[in-house]
Amino acid sequence: MPIDQLFVCALVLLTVAMFMWEKISPDVVSMGALFLLLVVPFNGHPILAPADKSAQSAILGSIFGNNAILTVSFMFIVGAAVERTGLVEVLGHWFEKIAGRGGRWTLLALGVLSISISAFLNNTTVVVVFIPMVLGWCRRQQLMPSHYLIPLSYFAIAGGLCTMIGTSTNLVVNGIVKQKGLNAFSMFEITPLGLVLAGGVLVFIILFSARMLPERPSLAVLIDSESSREFMIAAIVGADSSMVNRMLADTPLSSMKRMRLIEVRRSGNRVETPLTELTFEAGDRVIIKCHLAGVKGKSDIESTEAMMREELGLSFLHTEKAVLMEGMIGPQSALVGRSVVDMNFRQQYGVLIVALHREGENQRENFERIKLEVGDTLLLEGSKERMTELFASSDFINLSEVKPKAKPQPSTPGYRANRSWVALLALLLVVVLGAFDAIPFEWVSLGAALLVVGGGCLTKNEIYEAVDWRIIVMILGTLGLGVAMDRTGAAKSIVHGLMSVIGAWDKRFIISAVLLLTIILTELLSNNAVAALLTPLAIQLGADLGCDPRPFIVAVMAGASIGFAIPAGYQTHMLVYSAGGYKFSDFFRIGVAMDAVCWVLGSIAIPMLWP
Repeated sequence: MPIDQLFVCALVLLTVAMFMWEKISPDVVSMGALFLLLVVPFNGHPILAPADKSAQSAILGSIFGNNAILTVSFMFIVGAAVERTGLVEVLGHWFEKIAGRGGRWTLLALGVLSISISAFLNNTTVVVVFIPMVLGWCRRQQLMPSHYLIPLSYFAIAGGLCTMIGTSTNLVVNGIVKQKGLNAFSMFEITPLGLVLAGGVLVFIILFSARMLPERPSLAVLIDSESSREFMIAAIVGADSSMVNRMLADTPLSSMKRMRLIEVRRSGNRVETPLTELTFEAGDRVIIKCHLAGVKGKSDIESTEAMMREELGLSFLHTEKAVLMEGMIGPQSALVGRSVVDMNFRQQYGVLIVALHREGENQRENFERIKLEVGDTLLLEGSKERMTELFASSDFINLSEVKPKAKPQPSTPGYRANRSWVALLALLLVVVLGAFDAIPFEWVSLGAALLVVGGGCLTKNEIYEAVDWRIIVMILGTLGLGVAMDRTGAAKSIVHGLMSVIGAWDKRFIISAVLLLTIILTELLSNNAVAALLTPLAIQLGADLGCDPRPFIVAVMAGASIGFAIPAGYQTHMLVYSAGGYKFSDFFRIGVAMDAVCWVLGSIAIPMLWP
């Protein structure tokens, strides 16, 4: 290989290694690789910045102007509109009606619904909406959520295989296909293969999941087992209070058993000073958590309030029962990478974190300095008012679903149920117009995004929050690596090397090998990164074999969505990981078998559907 090809190959291997190391965010790693390709010179000029300005513009346009980037961004917006209008939640309540009391019928109902919805919506959105419903149903039926949440993640992934818009991976592959001058995939061209693989996942889960999935407790069991004697007391510090001009440690409150200061407000604003360093002033509004042992009636509460008036000089007392709820750190949460201590959580939100669940364990002590991650589940305690404020933000996903109403309405604050018809119309627009080749799909998705924005489904801030910019940035970086492999001839050299080994094989075995390689890499890396790196190689492989490259492209497209064994391999896995109380081994045990089933089915179906 020439030096520029060796450099590109080494950079790809380094990027893959950094992805697996997971110490640096994948979007930062991929953009770092792109930066090197734009600045490190070979023969006088960087690989992606040749002397010819028109060639340079074409290269950068093929990366930053790739229609996959536009389409993925627009579909993020459409998916967010469907979620914010409560459309998916309304559909998800069908699960409540037909779920039964557990067992195979429940898995069938969950599978059919989640696969069907995931075929047209981002699978992460579907899992986020379904998790609270499944947890609530499991509580009412006294069943273990661990029997149903891994299947939910698997079903959502399988549904994404059924259409071109089911997952961003399909859109990335299709964008590269168009960029190479090949005929793009239509909306439902991969549907037959998707139905085969989704059917295989559904049948396998129904038949074998009961024996392969564990019974693991989640934080939900703590909600039911907790004592219901916790109360939140709101009061005003009077001018003659013993707390005025004193710090917490110097007041009688610090020595009162079963009492804990949660929040202080001054002039209507939450005081940001740490509670241990705060000096109280007259007029401060305080929230105190109180555990009333042996509470039997109103008299116990009244006696406690009287004691706080006399000893602390508090007035205008209001007492309400504290509630325990589960919250999960979502993909868009600003809390990722921060600890409870770092963000001064108790004072900032007026809510206590009672326990944290991660990697199959409930941690009730010494978790305050742990850096929070996507999928962490927290047991929260506070007033209903504070809980409502907390779950109205995008930082937490509410896992404590209430009992379903006769006429279910979206339960999350901020939903715009009256605009659900606009979101549904936009989704139908994408499906119907996307099935035809008359209009480029990126313009169809743009039209749908404009419709939901103009129709009032999202606020201005929600439009930008809807796009997962980390995925967009990572796709850009990996697209740059793919272009560099093509431009330097590294892709051709790699394929020629492979041909010397597998060139004499039956093409069906070569397709199977490509599918297996993609599945293995998807378990270790981001599915979008794998798709961006391997699609150019699949196209080159087809050309060197002198046959239609489409089956090899499909093998990459399907394989990049088949990653069932390792939780970090797919975002939906991380969401159910803590919520279901799972350990790594739980995923690996059933996931390896699931990968093998999909590999066998794909190896048989792809050559038949794309001869």
